[in-house]
Amino acid sequence: MVSSPADDDPADTSTDGSVAALSEEELYAIVRIAAEDAVLGALGTLMLVGIGIVLIATGASALLANVTPATVLVSVVLIGFGVYLTTSSLGVIPPAREWL
Repeated sequence: MVSSPADDDPADTSTDGSVAALSEEELYAIVRIAAEDAVLGALGTLMLVGIGIVLIATGASALLANVTPATVLVSVVLIGFGVYLTTSSLGVIPPAREWL
């Protein structure tokens, strides 16, 4: 059986033809919202990774500056939360909402 050009279209993955039935304005709105979500998701991930790195650096510098029980505790908490924030933002470990 010879396939028609319409069957080879990679953009049309639906089986009921719903993508082909969308108007140009509806398709533009869907693509714009999807692109906006992707950009905001990437910026949010970068921001959370940056905050995590700052927390790790702050905890490490506090740990190296003074070695008292209180500063060690605060430093370990900062480093632990920074590592968690960074790894969960990058998808290495699941976020806390999935644990609970």
